[in-house]
Amino acid sequence: RVTQCFLVKKKTQRSTRTGDPYLELVLADRSGTVPARAWAEAAQRYASEFEEGDFVAVQARVETYRNALQLIVESIRRLSAEEKDGGKLPGFDSALLVPTSERNLDEMWTKLVALANTIEPEPLRALTTRLLTKTESEFRELPAAVSNHHAYIGGLLEHTLEVAEGVARFATDQAGLRLHRGLAVAGAILHDIGKLEEFENPIAPRYSFTGQLIGHLLLGRDMVRGEAAALTWAAPRMPILLEHILISHHGELEYAAAMVPKSAEAVAVYHFDNLSAKLNMIKSHIAMDGEEGDFTDWERNMDRRFFKGSLPAA
Repeated sequence: RVTQCFLVKKKTQRSTRTGDPYLELVLADRSGTVPARAWAEAAQRYASEFEEGDFVAVQARVETYRNALQLIVESIRRLSAEEKDGGKLPGFDSALLVPTSERNLDEMWTKLVALANTIEPEPLRALTTRLLTKTESEFRELPAAVSNHHAYIGGLLEHTLEVAEGVARFATDQAGLRLHRGLAVAGAILHDIGKLEEFENPIAPRYSFTGQLIGHLLLGRDMVRGEAAALTWAAPRMPILLEHILISHHGELEYAAAMVPKSAEAVAVYHFDNLSAKLNMIKSHIAMDGEEGDFTDWERNMDRRFFKGSLPAA
């Protein structure tokens, strides 16, 4: 049995095959998330007592479903401001309930800005640094996704830095491939900038109205296009090539890319973006896995089990 405070990351009202209502929930604390269900009686009693993004007090029992733990909610209610801030819950700390990047946000931001300042030519550097300056507070807070990868406070910053550092090192080390380092790094830093408009509420992220209808690839393209229009370009094709990286970084049309990558820089950003996301998904899956032995339970997004056994120290 569990009696604990959680953050409500997701709340969906559904019906069983027989028409009985139930709530499908995702609850979170600093260590991660857990699925939960509130069946008919509890769903009817508590459905209006809380919303996504609320801190709640939960009484539940733990069950195993398809080899994973889930909570069956018996009672759930929103914590009042007096409970949270007035000391009625001694030791309550909301930071313990909000999944956050394990990395230091200030350090990551300093590294990202420093990397942006190495971009050449100057108009491309100015475009990139201006967008970072204008969006700093949101960029540092938002997750990189609602679920699956880097889905926590600071996740967008962490993911972007991973992609940008990887692209920058590769472009420098593999100079013979004639990658334009400045264009590739700018594209890596800005590839997900549209998520600042696609998502809202970083604590319990959800898609905004424009995010649902347009998506971050085109929203990001528009942000870049607007900033580029205020600058003078000796090479007028440069901002268009940057836009191409943003709209193609999902790699394939079937994965919602607006265009397949058609430049070496776009291909590089696509692969480093995919690598960062996939490795974070594997890390999270291993951390949450309860299977015994060297391999995890089935990972649905990538359709396989992953090795999680120990390796000798380097």
